[in-house]
Amino acid sequence: MKKIFNKVDFNFYFDFNFSLWTISTLTLVGLFIYYLRNPEKFEKLIALISKFLKYVSNKFDKTYVKYDLQGKINDYLKKVSHRTKHLDIKKINVEWIDVSEQTETQFIQNGELILRLKKGEHQNENIVKASMAFISYAFLKKAKSYIAKYQRESMDLFACYDLLKEEKSEILDQFVQDFMKDKMDNKKISDFFEKYSDIDDVGIFYPVLVQELTFLGEKVFAKKRDAQNIHKEVTELVNFLYRYANRKLREDIVNDFSGTYCKFGIRIIGRSIVINRDGERVYKNHLKKIASDNETLYLIGSNEHKKFINEVFENCKEEIGYSKLMEDTYVATIKDKDGENIKVMSYILTVRNDSIKVYHKK
Repeated sequence: MKKIFNKVDFNFYFDFNFSLWTISTLTLVGLFIYYLRNPEKFEKLIALISKFLKYVSNKFDKTYVKYDLQGKINDYLKKVSHRTKHLDIKKINVEWIDVSEQTETQFIQNGELILRLKKGEHQNENIVKASMAFISYAFLKKAKSYIAKYQRESMDLFACYDLLKEEKSEILDQFVQDFMKDKMDNKKISDFFEKYSDIDDVGIFYPVLVQELTFLGEKVFAKKRDAQNIHKEVTELVNFLYRYANRKLREDIVNDFSGTYCKFGIRIIGRSIVINRDGERVYKNHLKKIASDNETLYLIGSNEHKKFINEVFENCKEEIGYSKLMEDTYVATIKDKDGENIKVMSYILTVRNDSIKVYHKK
């Protein structure tokens, strides 16, 4: 009996140890794959570890600040790149320079923005300075070379505000005091900022406005252009999307923008009553009537009709000559029939005219 008991006891511990080893291995492999796919999360992990280690040794302070900055900005950049295609920057890298000998600089190298900064005493200051340096230098870099100063500055302020709004309140306060307060005294800048906010509420700031400005920048970059016409068109573009953002549910408004540089249409697809009554037919007919010089279509509807929207496009894409560029699911704040705000889960499918001769790196 004693031998049998020992044998059973041995097998129990062997199985337990084997299972524990397997679980540990799978966990490590899972973490490795996760951080490989999400390097910005790994940067945040390094920042967290360094934050505690800096209390042991001051040499970890710069490591903490560097990876805290990179983690925050690269996380934002990753989210934006999922909603806007053909951004020039894939990630940022912070390098510290000597306070007394060098000048702070920024440059792009192989799709990476190098920020050479002087480390400040307070991390809030470092975060705000690095965020604004990234936004002002790299965000919509091509387009901002040609748009009006107030348009450029309002875009920088809103994008940086969006980057920092989920951070601690004192970081946002630092940004307001250092950059935003004085700029918002300019009526043109504050007016654009407020319109961006409404456009963002309905979920189309990045996938439509920033996307169209990206296309605009690629068209005019290093080419002859009329600056005043560009300034005027950007203003008209913002006003067009602002009107769209404030439309009431099922309100009919102009859904096509036909400028010199930006030519696109927005189509709402997926009213349940129309789907049940007519299926794809009505929506396919609408897409077939799009202007021949249109370049981009933004197909928007409820997330529950995501499959239907894709089927509509797939069944007429050859005839209309468009290809899928991107898709996104997001929470939008829209207005009901009475003008009251309601939150909905929305879906956008962006498709691009195959005849466009401006090609982009993916």
